[in-house]
Amino acid sequence: MEQWISKDMLLWISIAGLVIGMVLVPWLMVKMPADSFSNTQRHNWLDRKPAAVRVPLRILKNLLALGLIVLGAVMFVTPGPGIFPIVLGIFLADFPGKNTLQQWILCRPKVINSMNWFRRQFRRPPLQAPCAAGSR
Repeated sequence: MEQWISKDMLLWISIAGLVIGMVLVPWLMVKMPADSFSNTQRHNWLDRKPAAVRVPLRILKNLLALGLIVLGAVMFVTPGPGIFPIVLGIFLADFPGKNTLQQWILCRPKVINSMNWFRRQFRRPPLQAPCAAGSR
């Protein structure tokens, strides 16, 4: 693998993954509103921007998401928490079926319970599950 990526680059990728996994993901979980996934009327903040602003920002957001997914994939073969950047990249990206995938992930009791436990540590209200209690 050294012919594609140097050892120094792998080190920086691992450090970036650790920072993302230990700082960015928890910060986002604490800051998100309780109805982030359950409110179907919630609009994307980019949808209210003019097209001249919306299109470049959406392209940058999707490039960042792709970079996070690639970073996470690289971290599966190097030291680092590969799953965190992949999940964050999937949640940032715009693709068909994204909401269905998010709901499927968040309707798992262990996932939503873990996220709500973490939010309780920071005295934040629990996330509202996007599914009915009977569909778990």
